[in-house]
Amino acid sequence: MALFSGGYLFVLSNYRQTTSFKNPHSHLYSKHLRSLNLDFAFHQKARISNTIESGNTKNCAAPVADMNGFQLRCHLQSDLPHDTVSKYQVLHTTPSLSSTPFSDSGGCNEPSLRVAHQGIRGAYSESAAEKAYPNCETIACQHFHSTFQAVARRVADRAVIPIENSLGGSIHGNYDLLLRHSLHIIGEIRFAVSHCLLANNGVDLHDLKTVLSHPQALAQCEKSLTKLGLEGEAVASTAVAAKKVAAEKLRDTGALASSSAALLYGLNILASNVQDDGNNVTRFLLLAREPLTPATDTPFKTSIVFTLKDGSSALPDALSVFISNQIKLIKIESRPLKNQPLHASKNNSKSNGYFNYLFYADVEASMADQTTQTALKHLKELSTFLRVLGSYPMV
Repeated sequence: MALFSGGYLFVLSNYRQTTSFKNPHSHLYSKHLRSLNLDFAFHQKARISNTIESGNTKNCAAPVADMNGFQLRCHLQSDLPHDTVSKYQVLHTTPSLSSTPFSDSGGCNEPSLRVAHQGIRGAYSESAAEKAYPNCETIACQHFHSTFQAVARRVADRAVIPIENSLGGSIHGNYDLLLRHSLHIIGEIRFAVSHCLLANNGVDLHDLKTVLSHPQALAQCEKSLTKLGLEGEAVASTAVAAKKVAAEKLRDTGALASSSAALLYGLNILASNVQDDGNNVTRFLLLAREPLTPATDTPFKTSIVFTLKDGSSALPDALSVFISNQIKLIKIESRPLKNQPLHASKNNSKSNGYFNYLFYADVEASMADQTTQTALKHLKELSTFLRVLGSYPMV
């Protein structure tokens, strides 16, 4: 049984089942049902620097490359790969699964694995990438879309992106990027965020007047900063704040950032866990070019995105396909359909219409399970578009 939508052929009956995940790389889905026209070319826009961002090249033979916003950090001695661009057209593809089973205790310890994240060194995203894939090289990207491009262009093997925070909610822009790109969700991790108040050596708490940080971090620590009599000043990220305080040797200004950033930029930690709410957790998605073979003996989550023929009024019918198949809905998120913002009413008057939406949903189910495939078959009957973003182990 196949679902066709938006240039994707979803062959639901061809999911091969697997029974264990002993080797994180042993279950790559081999029957991709793709027709690929690969045209590899060396990308000549890379500007090679002779020093690592930290200024220490003693333990790393490869220079840092600034490749359209990508910065490679070496943990171990290795050769810097060329920025290779892969141009291809996907004619047919199976539903977006994922390419590496993930667990907090396992991850990937291959030093050659390159993992892209958004932000400079010391960012929380870098720490999340290192939690997911210990001892691997990280590639710092200026923007979130650059992390997707890094994997698509084979500059990186994986990407780690935040998708929601327990205090700030969903990161809507990254939902849009999941639809815009063809990467597969291969796993997820939860990362506890702990903000620290950092300052230069010899600076005490009473010396500070201003604290730099990302706007969201400042908001999460507003009560604590008020009690300390400190004013917040927004910058691009928590890591940028720490780097600026250290580089400019500021004496009356501190930074809200991670303990990793303090160690990296040589700052002292004046106070730890200064966030107003201690339950500050961010969920990160792990992305790859290739999908993962789903299993039935391990709890799996499947992420999908779809639009409905009759608009949001048909959402109860759409959700009923999961209820009737006894599939638990974990989360649903709506995003405006940008190219068709209004759904015409029956008299075809857009002025009387209502908004069109994309619906992103997570369900507790594996694509290896026939009931999941049956549910998606029924959902497709109600949809104008349906895409599986990933089927991956739950954490």
